[in-house]
Amino acid sequence: MPHPALTDLHALLERVRAGRFEPLGGPHADDAHLAATFRRAAVLALFTPASRSGAAAPGVDLFLVQRSPALRHHPGQIALPGGRIEPGDDGPAGAALRETQEETGIAPDAVAVLGRLPQVLVPVSGFAVVPHLGWAEAVAPTTPSADGEVLHTLRVPVAELLRPAARATVLLAGHRSAGFRVPSGWVWGFTGNLLDHLFTQIGWTLPWDRSVEHAMSWDEARGAQLLGDD
Repeated sequence: MPHPALTDLHALLERVRAGRFEPLGGPHADDAHLAATFRRAAVLALFTPASRSGAAAPGVDLFLVQRSPALRHHPGQIALPGGRIEPGDDGPAGAALRETQEETGIAPDAVAVLGRLPQVLVPVSGFAVVPHLGWAEAVAPTTPSADGEVLHTLRVPVAELLRPAARATVLLAGHRSAGFRVPSGWVWGFTGNLLDHLFTQIGWTLPWDRSVEHAMSWDEARGAQLLGDD
């Protein structure tokens, strides 16, 4: 019998194929004219059965990466593995798999790419992004990229992300995004909005108080608190 969460993911992708998926709106809404001027990228939301026995529903973990605070672009941010689509990639899915391997050490042959979600935009960085859903039955210990771009690979229980106490609306420089608190910081911005929408569309989201706000400083946004970490 397939894992219940895997069944949920397949059901969501069937809605995408049938045109019954509600696309992500707001600043990330797709726009063909604007997307034509953006660079193309792909990300992978890679799920795997929870590492803890008796884990709360939906009983899966999600892989995230925390970028090094020493980087010039998006330092310290927590994101889904992914990046720019290169000429040698086998389309967006190939780019998502390549970037996931580079950033986490998870080999492509350990991942089943289940399907893709509609394209979304990240105007602040000029990317048109194709999100993919992936599944891995078992994953060897992960290793951050050797180039120093990734500080930590995070395997996070989705049940922990969904806890209402771990949710808040993150405020930064007049911008608002859905936020998820994890031990090393906040998942916010584009990734926070994408995951918030994805979990809601799947039916996993628990009611949380969107009036609860976390005012983020630029130092926190850039991962200054991580500079002393090993």
